[in-house]
Amino acid sequence: MNYYFRFIAGKKINIKSQAGFTLIEMLVYIAILIMVLASLVIFGIGAIRTGAKIKANAEVLNNSRRAIEAITFEIRKSKSIYAPTSIFDVNPGQLSLEQATDSLAGEKQTFVDFFKCGERLCLKKEGGDPFSITSNHVKITNLVFSQLLNSSLQPSVQITLGIETAASSLLPSYSSSIEVTSTINLQGF
Repeated sequence: MNYYFRFIAGKKINIKSQAGFTLIEMLVYIAILIMVLASLVIFGIGAIRTGAKIKANAEVLNNSRRAIEAITFEIRKSKSIYAPTSIFDVNPGQLSLEQATDSLAGEKQTFVDFFKCGERLCLKKEGGDPFSITSNHVKITNLVFSQLLNSSLQPSVQITLGIETAASSLLPSYSSSIEVTSTINLQGF
C-alpha cells in the first residue's frame, strides 16, 4: 500500500492510499488474459479442424463400405457375369451381372449393372432407372473390375474402388481418401 501525507491544520497526518492497480500491474494482467484467450482460440480451432477431418474420414469409410456391400450382395446372388456389357481392367469399369428372376413374367433372367455415373457409383437393375450408391459428399476416383478364375473354375470378381471427399479441392486439410480392393465369388445357381 502506498502512503501519503497530508497536512491538515498544520499537522502532518498519514493517510493510506486507496488507489487501485498500478499501470504495470494492469499491463501484466492484460497480457496474461490475452495469452489465456489466445490459447483457448487456438485450442478451439484445432478441435474444429479435428472434427472436420474425422467427419471426412467417416464419410469416405461409410460410402466405401456401403458400395462394397452392395456390390458383394448382388454378385453373390448372380448366376454369371454378363461379359458383353462388362468392362474389365480399366478405370472406370463396368460390371454387368446375370441373375435369375421370378418377378418378371416369362423372364428367366435379369441384369444388374454397376458403373460410374458422374462422380458417383451407380447401380442399375433391368427395367429400372440407375440410382447412386454413394453420396454426393464423396467422389469415385478409381473403379476397376477384374474377372478372376479360382482353382475350382468358379468365377470371381475383384473390385478396386477409390473414394475421396468431394470438397477436397476446396479444403485440402479436411479431405480424406481410401482405396479398397475386394474379391467376391459368384455363388451360381
